[in-house]
Amino acid sequence: MVGDLGEPWALTAEQVLNTLEVTQDQGLADHQVQARRKQFGPNLLKRTRKRTAWEILVSQFKSLIILLLAAAAAVSLAFGEWVDSIAIGAVLIINTLIGFFTELKARRSMEALYRLGTVQSRALRNGKVTELSAEELVPGDIIELEGGDVITADLRLIDAANLQADESALTGESVPVAKDTHPLPKDVPLADRRNMAFKGTSITRGSGLGVVIATGMNTEIGKITQLVEEAEEERTPLERRLNDLGHRLVWVTLAIAVVVVVSGLMAGKDSLLMIKTGIALAVATIPEGLPIVATIALARGMLRMARKRALVTRLSAVETLGATNIICTDKTGTLTENRMTIVKVKTASNT
Repeated sequence: MVGDLGEPWALTAEQVLNTLEVTQDQGLADHQVQARRKQFGPNLLKRTRKRTAWEILVSQFKSLIILLLAAAAAVSLAFGEWVDSIAIGAVLIINTLIGFFTELKARRSMEALYRLGTVQSRALRNGKVTELSAEELVPGDIIELEGGDVITADLRLIDAANLQADESALTGESVPVAKDTHPLPKDVPLADRRNMAFKGTSITRGSGLGVVIATGMNTEIGKITQLVEEAEEERTPLERRLNDLGHRLVWVTLAIAVVVVVSGLMAGKDSLLMIKTGIALAVATIPEGLPIVATIALARGMLRMARKRALVTRLSAVETLGATNIICTDKTGTLTENRMTIVKVKTASNT
């Protein structure tokens, strides 16, 4: 078992290497790699389970409005109202196909991006530098770093020559951070840990060596991923409004059917005729065109986002951004453009 590092940025490089039972000139041996892979697992972030095409198709029917239309089509068919049944069925089919194929294409595009994201690392093992897949790294691996490299695990730097890293993906700071190997206080915040390099960031210049101190979900970016996984999924504003509308329509539909049937029976009308009339009026209260109009509008928004190189995996999520009134951030340029720009300079003479 690898010893507990605690706060590796507060230790010297020698202390970190000793705790991880590795030497800077030899790296890990094969038996150490195998044991640590069993202990820590692969160097991968947790991903959401791949949704099958069937699951995406079924999700198109989770709206209460869609269920009401399906019920209306079934009732119309049962009473021989072929025209109404076919019209409502056509609306359901068109709405389902648009939503299904749009979401399926977006999700498969996202999965393709994940496959393209495989990164190689140069690790020192058995005294030789070996290029291997990032998911094979384990705590204790010695990693070579050069300008342009993507960091594939959390590292404690043990050598640095003019080394700088872009940590905007993790800390939000778009300006490259200069790195060194000196120990730091235990309570230093994440953004100021100059002797560390973090998974998901990149080297902008210089060279150096780092020893892996955390992999996979144990990295800083992995902890953020875990928080995202634990967050409860909420309905979008559009989904909530459509669901509320569906609930109201249920009661309106039932009320119309009951009132028409009861009043007709009290007037001495034929019971079967009044039941058919009540159901027909109830079906007429359901807006058949609403789902397809909403789906087409969202699909168009998703396509426009795709042209701007932004993938949206859920059709209803497109509306969420449109419903946003206020975005509170102190790093607008960093978030939107990954850069910070001087807009105004004020000197001591107020010029």
